[in-house]
Amino acid sequence: MSTEFNPTLAYLYRRWLMRRLLQPAVSGRFLEIGVGSGNLYEDLVAWGWRGFCLDLNPALIGEHRWRSSHPAGVVEFRTQDFFRVEGSFDLVLAFEVLEHYLDDRQCLDHWRDLLSPNGILLFSVPAHQRRWTSNDDRAGHARRYEKAELIRKLGQSGLAVEAFCCYGFPVLNWTYPLSSFLFPERGEAAGSASAPARAVSANAAGSVKNFGQTAGSGARRFARLSKWLLKERLWQPLLLLQRPFLRGDLGTGYMVKCRKTDSPGSVRGVGLA
Repeated sequence: MSTEFNPTLAYLYRRWLMRRLLQPAVSGRFLEIGVGSGNLYEDLVAWGWRGFCLDLNPALIGEHRWRSSHPAGVVEFRTQDFFRVEGSFDLVLAFEVLEHYLDDRQCLDHWRDLLSPNGILLFSVPAHQRRWTSNDDRAGHARRYEKAELIRKLGQSGLAVEAFCCYGFPVLNWTYPLSSFLFPERGEAAGSASAPARAVSANAAGSVKNFGQTAGSGARRFARLSKWLLKERLWQPLLLLQRPFLRGDLGTGYMVKCRKTDSPGSVRGVGLA
């Protein structure tokens, strides 16, 4: 199984939506939690951002360091649990991370603490418990989310929602369950981290539902095939097809843009940026 950049169709949808929700955000210092095998940070660097990319899998972090051509100080890659990160960031990204943690409120509270006064939190989670498949089991998910539940937790953590999108409809609604049948079991390599990854952080191991599956979930199979097949320009018509449905609740995932508020428990209007 290769750890090199290997996109999934859901990754293309998240990247497309990330660009729309962030531009024209002023650049600054970013933190990406759970970089996996993706390279969303390339867009951020092109927009003038500088920052850090974290992952619990040292093999993935090593691959990113090896591939990166950015000068020192532009992007730093770390095998680190985000609970051990301190400081202030203008942008915190966490795509497909929150659902792995047993205490998701603890995660949201810490992400809020990492934000600068005007900082942006942009994150994604899988939507709708009814859409649970073996893919969720293999990835080590603790839950899938419902819209009202997620908005409530954000308000309790002092995060004000600026944009709330349900993405992927209708294409991912078909492809996600199909993949659970095409790849019913991928064995130990797909669901488990190496011994060094399992030892990365006692805190992370005690907070995620299944540390081995979570640490290994960013590594993908069939790198060459996916890079050839999943070129964004080939899928652009289907990416645009989801636009009328982003305000609804029909897709397979949520992407949320929010900022910290001084009054935990309140939620501002939810819309699409």
